[in-house]
Amino acid sequence: MNNLFATLIYSFVAGLAALGGVYLVYFFKDWAKKNLVFFMSFAVGVLMANAFFHLLPEAAQATPLWPYGALGAIVFFYLIEQVIIIHACHEKDCEVHSLGHMGLFGLGFHSLIDGLTIGIAFQANFNVGLLASLAIVFHKISEGGCLYTLLLGGHFSPTRSLLFSWLVALATPVGAMLAYFFTEHLTGQTLGWLLAAAAGTFIYISASDLVPLTHKEHNWKNVFMMLFGVGFVLLISRFV
Repeated sequence: MNNLFATLIYSFVAGLAALGGVYLVYFFKDWAKKNLVFFMSFAVGVLMANAFFHLLPEAAQATPLWPYGALGAIVFFYLIEQVIIIHACHEKDCEVHSLGHMGLFGLGFHSLIDGLTIGIAFQANFNVGLLASLAIVFHKISEGGCLYTLLLGGHFSPTRSLLFSWLVALATPVGAMLAYFFTEHLTGQTLGWLLAAAAGTFIYISASDLVPLTHKEHNWKNVFMMLFGVGFVLLISRFV
């Protein structure tokens, strides 16, 4: 499978994962409310393991400036969150101050960044792209469910909430294609810096958005699912 085709396929899979989260809440609201936290815990492990075991080592091989890329991404998203409230949602029922429109914009931007990360990772090599895509797929499930609930809380109708959820999901493959073609001719050092920024994005999503949510449920299953996420990445990396 060439990297362009892989970028297209896995970015669409990530978008479908977000829609899977949307329809879990749409059809099985009570079940989703109870169990989505375990998907989040698993996603924490997958995102962190990918950042530290794959993206950052690849970035470090390409450029000595990789710490600036990673830290720069973390600072950037912190500042963005302060301005537009990009948070996936920290309230029990995902009601972020009832800011449906702001939440839609923030999560749409977030979805675009996920796509950019997939495109950049596949430019490095297939293995890095595959593992980054898997990390994004697993966290998109919980993100999609939260987006739909957030829109309902922002007084969108169920039909409009589904429509906007589809548009946000499509931002991921759009971002992936943009990143793939715009980074195709970059130098190795620049690509390394972008890989470090992608790692910083994974770290920030885990630490800022997902970990606080998992702490709301004092359950050893969360610890197990997080460790399982780390182990999953290590296992997959042995076969790709």
